[in-house]
Amino acid sequence: MPLPPDTLPLQQGEPIPDWAALGALYGASASAYLWHSADGEADQALIDALLRTIDEAVAQGLSAARYHDRRLVNEPGVARRDLLLSDALLRLITDMGQGQPEAGLQQRLWHLSRPEIDAVAMAQRALAERNPVGVVMELAPRTQEYKALTELYQHYLLISREQPLPALPNNLILQPGEQSEVVPLLRRYLVRQGDADPDPIAMATAPDLYDQPLVAALQRFQMRHGLEVDGVLGPKTLAELNRPMSERLEQIRVNLERWRWMPRELGARYILVSPAGYFLELVEAGQVVFYTRTITGRPRRPTPSFRSELNRLTVNPDWTVPRRIMREDLLPKIREDMGWLEQNRVRVQHFDEGRWRNVAAEQVDWVNPGHIRLIQAPGPNNALGRMKFGMNNPFSIYLHDTPSQSLFEKPLRPFSSGCVRVQGIESLVQYLLLDQPQMLDWLTEALAQEETRIRSLPEPIPVFMVYLSVWIDDQGQAQFRPDIYGLDTQILARIQHYSAVEYTDIVVNN
Repeated sequence: MPLPPDTLPLQQGEPIPDWAALGALYGASASAYLWHSADGEADQALIDALLRTIDEAVAQGLSAARYHDRRLVNEPGVARRDLLLSDALLRLITDMGQGQPEAGLQQRLWHLSRPEIDAVAMAQRALAERNPVGVVMELAPRTQEYKALTELYQHYLLISREQPLPALPNNLILQPGEQSEVVPLLRRYLVRQGDADPDPIAMATAPDLYDQPLVAALQRFQMRHGLEVDGVLGPKTLAELNRPMSERLEQIRVNLERWRWMPRELGARYILVSPAGYFLELVEAGQVVFYTRTITGRPRRPTPSFRSELNRLTVNPDWTVPRRIMREDLLPKIREDMGWLEQNRVRVQHFDEGRWRNVAAEQVDWVNPGHIRLIQAPGPNNALGRMKFGMNNPFSIYLHDTPSQSLFEKPLRPFSSGCVRVQGIESLVQYLLLDQPQMLDWLTEALAQEETRIRSLPEPIPVFMVYLSVWIDDQGQAQFRPDIYGLDTQILARIQHYSAVEYTDIVVNN
């Protein structure tokens, strides 16, 4: 290396270089410098290429402060500048290829393996090809979801650089058809975020009237932010409208970061489920071909992020109640009303002499029931509905139907005990089996009966459970949802360490 580590002083908040990786990178080179000639002359074309790479990374939600910012061009010492440039390249490769190491440290509920890369080898290639931009950007996620989220981030960056609008009054309640002096400001908010079009006629004739086109625009905003879509400007809607653009940007940044933790090859056909977004989408050849609502785990029983495969389909499933649900939810109901078991077609089994045996409910001490389990019989009122998809995972999570269809109309749906309830699951099944006529015949026959039928799927389908609180839906609309598990907040606290500089001050290639 050009200098030993203790001769490179760092500025406050500046990232500590990866000295081991730097040692390997310089050790493989015949030259003392990688960005300068032997006599200290800067290889400006190569340095400019790295600065363009940082610009690209900043446009995807990363912070230039992670890559030593303006010190890359302002550092007077050649050896120090060479080291900083090399460290910036290694960081760019790591951050884009597998996410920021600090951001995902001990990330709660995340159980997907990050992509594996050889940062030193990639840096050597970038230098040899004199193409840092190409080498780094080929490591970015290639899904349409990530690209759309990147475009959304850039769009919100442009909005954030506009003059901030005055805050809407928090104590306001505005009903459709009413008049208020706040209506022109509300219109400006909705136009700025793309939910309304400018309406010069309304502004000239009835500027204070909360008219139907503006009501429809507010309903679009409410739908995109997980609010009750009633067209009423009330406290919750006002809070979302008044949310600083900086918070929206940070929320998008966090979700871009999470995508960089994902495997780069998701498959030609896969299912993406978001516990935070309450949606499921089936993707084929990079395009969403099926999109539906879901119900996912409540905060006390969260749905984790992991990868699995749909491998079997059960029609008319019975439901063996998980012990936690039995203990916390059902035992209190049974103690209060023994008739609950019969009304819900639930039988009791006791573990005795190495096997489970049916036992009459009257024989169980419901205060101290011992080693029992509850099994709900198949039927329209079964908690799993008419069908479920099995998939192997250590969390006992699967996709299933539900008799509680009305819950899908709620804007926020954290109602399950961890498993994922799917709206229109029969349509999803039929779509997945379009090219399997024999399996479709089996499905029709199984649905016409009452007993449980199980069949393996001809081809397992990858499933990615991923906590996404911002995404672009199948209509191209930006969707924002609350951080129900507090996971965005955890990531943000880690990446903000390198984000103290305003965006307009951190682009290093002006």
